[in-house]
Amino acid sequence: MARATLDAAQSVIAAGGTAIVASPGGSMVPDLLRLRASHLELPEFSHPVRARYTLPGRLAASLRGLDVTVVQARSPATALVARQVARRLGLKWIATLYRPFSTRGLMNRLIERRQGYADAVVAVSDHIARDALQHFPALGERLHTIPPGINFDRFDPAIVRADRVIRLAGELRVPDGSHLVLWPGRFVEDGGQKILIEAMKKLGRSDVFCLLLGSGTPTPFERDLEHTIERAELQGRVQIGPYVDDMPAAYMLADVVVATGGVDRGFSRTLVEAQAMGRPVVTEDGGGAAESVRPGVTGWLAAAGNAAALAEAISQALSLSVERRAELARAAQEHVRGRFALAHSNQQMLRLYEQLSD
Repeated sequence: MARATLDAAQSVIAAGGTAIVASPGGSMVPDLLRLRASHLELPEFSHPVRARYTLPGRLAASLRGLDVTVVQARSPATALVARQVARRLGLKWIATLYRPFSTRGLMNRLIERRQGYADAVVAVSDHIARDALQHFPALGERLHTIPPGINFDRFDPAIVRADRVIRLAGELRVPDGSHLVLWPGRFVEDGGQKILIEAMKKLGRSDVFCLLLGSGTPTPFERDLEHTIERAELQGRVQIGPYVDDMPAAYMLADVVVATGGVDRGFSRTLVEAQAMGRPVVTEDGGGAAESVRPGVTGWLAAAGNAAALAEAISQALSLSVERRAELARAAQEHVRGRFALAHSNQQMLRLYEQLSD
């Protein structure tokens, strides 16, 4: 979501507009300010319902007089606030859906349903769009499917020097001579990482090193994953790594890039980025991540929740010959460049902004 927010801000500014991002902050705020966008600091949404009553007035007051024409929310919690801010300013608002609607917990369902009342709802994949229509059949023309785009100027293997890859391998302590299975993502909640750990156990290869990449401040779930690795006796073969800014170099290190999550996964930016870098990819079938893969051509799909199937898919990816890897790399790059160009995604979002601003 942070990268998509940054990309949207950049496109608005490039089109001559003004972008204002309100958030609790984060590592990408300096990048945002370098684009000459504005940032309004918000407290963490520890209690979304309470935030609905305490933040809109303050935020609307900060935005009044700044020529804001449309408000966009990128999570269920922020949708609660965005709706109230838009009402106070007399503007239309957009809810962006990154995940399927939850069936767990009454409060979660109530918070998520607010997104269905937006003037426009953006789904990041066909999987998410279908799910949204199941919950809100009346969305009709308010529903727009706009997958996030990728900056191919950044994710281009031709511009990644060998010294970047070597330096990163040392920093991440990737064992020499090992095949690297890379899982990039966040560790706030279960994203299917335990299925991958189980798959690594079933794979049973001492020459394969799995790196779960993207850790920041340790979370309870991350500590749970550490215990899972220990119970599987995979220390030294499965490791949790830190957040890495140089993801192009990280992908170049990898022999295969994996995304898990099954039907709970709305989209996978990492799979698109990995294919742009010419890497084989593996993901679970049934969710939005699977939409970015051409099975048997750019990667593999494994049955969701099936560790044995995931292990077999990873094994096939690792067994590619040099010639077959080169063929797959060309096909993967052609595939994602045709479907996930950042310029195309930005154009779609700009048109939607214009429609709602009229």
